[in-house]
Amino acid sequence: MMKVAVASSVINYQRYICGDTIRYGVVETANAILLYKIATSAPDGCRSVERERVANPGFVVDTPACRIPALDPMDEHVRQFIRKEKPIECGKKLPPPLVTSNQTALLLDLSRAVFYNVSVDQLSCCYRPYWRLPQNDESFKHSKNCTVFEQDVEVQDEFVTVTCTAKGGRRVYRDVHAFVRRKTDVEERCAKAAALADKNRVSVLVVGVDAVSRLNLHRHMPRTIALLRKLRVVEMLGYNKVGDNTFPNIVPVLSGLSVDELHHLCWQSDKDFFDRCPWIWNNFSEAGYRTAFGEDSPLMSIFNYLKKGFKRQPTDYYARPYQLVAENELGHNELWNAKLCVGTQLTLQALLSYMSKYLTAVSSADSFAFFWTTSLTHDFLNFPQLGDEHYENFFRRHLDAGDLERTVVVFMSDHGIRWGDIRETYQGRLEERLPFLMFVFPPWFEERYGAAVANVRRNTRLLTTPFDLHETLRDLLDLRRLEEDRGAAGAAARGRSLFLPGSEERTCADAGIDPHWCACQTSEPLNVTDDRARTAAEELVRHLNTLLQPYGECAFLELAELRSAERQVPTSELQKNHAIADYVLVVRTRPGDALFEATLRQRAENSSMAVEGVVSRINTYGDQSACVTDYHMKLYCYCK
Repeated sequence: MMKVAVASSVINYQRYICGDTIRYGVVETANAILLYKIATSAPDGCRSVERERVANPGFVVDTPACRIPALDPMDEHVRQFIRKEKPIECGKKLPPPLVTSNQTALLLDLSRAVFYNVSVDQLSCCYRPYWRLPQNDESFKHSKNCTVFEQDVEVQDEFVTVTCTAKGGRRVYRDVHAFVRRKTDVEERCAKAAALADKNRVSVLVVGVDAVSRLNLHRHMPRTIALLRKLRVVEMLGYNKVGDNTFPNIVPVLSGLSVDELHHLCWQSDKDFFDRCPWIWNNFSEAGYRTAFGEDSPLMSIFNYLKKGFKRQPTDYYARPYQLVAENELGHNELWNAKLCVGTQLTLQALLSYMSKYLTAVSSADSFAFFWTTSLTHDFLNFPQLGDEHYENFFRRHLDAGDLERTVVVFMSDHGIRWGDIRETYQGRLEERLPFLMFVFPPWFEERYGAAVANVRRNTRLLTTPFDLHETLRDLLDLRRLEEDRGAAGAAARGRSLFLPGSEERTCADAGIDPHWCACQTSEPLNVTDDRARTAAEELVRHLNTLLQPYGECAFLELAELRSAERQVPTSELQKNHAIADYVLVVRTRPGDALFEATLRQRAENSSMAVEGVVSRINTYGDQSACVTDYHMKLYCYCK
């Protein structure tokens, strides 16, 4: 078990400018290095300068209320799990595509007919439009007519399937294409709304990558990070997840609500559609923005995995029909949960292609777009490296084309990898709680709203959450707010815009983070024979069996092994205000050899022990839980 102990000698300084010389005077010893803004007295001929924080290198967040240790991405305790992956070769045995597409047209390459054992004079190709029906996310209708084309052809439809046949009607080729054109009804709505709105606006592009911690991003995507750094990217070092998997971490971003609040307000059961919920793209739409939403994995998508999704299309441009039909029509390479390829390209590439077409179409217009990529990174710690070139090329292409000159880019994840060997290490557990969040602001935006962007940069070393990101997106919808004097954000504000000065007194409880997900606590290892650890392990298994009791098809679980135990050491502020002790355990249960991790809290007043928050499943379960459909119980159930 790895124990992180970082010693630091930290001093507060007063900085003065004396002519051309900068001088420092020690003021006091404290828990952070601070450069004070105003001095009661200054040396002769000197003037004091503004306060700024100098980071303690031992911690990425180091405040009175929260300390998050700084860890090496290639630390010896995790290095054994890091390896170079072989490139994924999609459609290795397939010939090159007969038909490709650009922004508006299908492009037929007759020179490739020879790869399909057909002569050009025997080849016939046609395209058939299809569209989503306003019933649910799975309903589509294809046109009865298939338009024949013998050369490059302009297409007015949004989605088409392409079929090529040889003499006698033998099908030799099949493909799916998406096009993004400005829609007349959308443009009319945007024009009416924009006429009443403030003329100074900025577009927003959110690009999400599933299950990638901040440290894993730095391990595996150096090309993308190098490009973003040239653009003065702002990286939030204390971005802490608020739930287990994707759904509870994205719901706060898009709605400002927790999942429980969403249930109460607009989504009473898993069988309900999400149409009535207050997603932030609706706010942008009402303000006259074009809106887009797309994911590269229809099966594992945010609103459709064991859920109903949307009855009506949620945004003006919606990539799901394209991705879903592509998977069904072209086949795919599947590894674990992920469908890595569709046809001859990565599933990721298919969505990036759609995203590129969208950005090209709306580059000069007001837009809010939220895109989420899952296929490559959901299951594999090292697979992000296989997407590095593709993400870098995507950003570089649109930066060079000028498509992002009036766009704030948000590059983010939801959590780190949630299973595998690395999750049994201290660093792996911490990384799971600390996804990445980055902002790129256009130069003109940073110049005009310098104070607001400066606050974002100062907040990089404070505790932040998806709730904060939601409030930040709301500010981008109305830039007048960035010029108002709104004061500092209070410590107890669950969601606070990152454009506001943050609070160093903010705790996980203030920020809406359950103790189990809180990365602020440090830990000290306990022997697995320790009575406190054994008591906590037995309570954890009892808790699991209580959850499973209504499911008669699931086996009763027994404690097979206490793998590890740690006692969480809270910050001094928490210790002062709460007489509690938190324990983080990893246990193995039988039957099934499941590995579970949980936080249990013991209260001093009665020595009671109880599970806090969600119990994490940190190894895969395959078909062990096939007998239940509840997505929570799938983590815990071992079918009899």
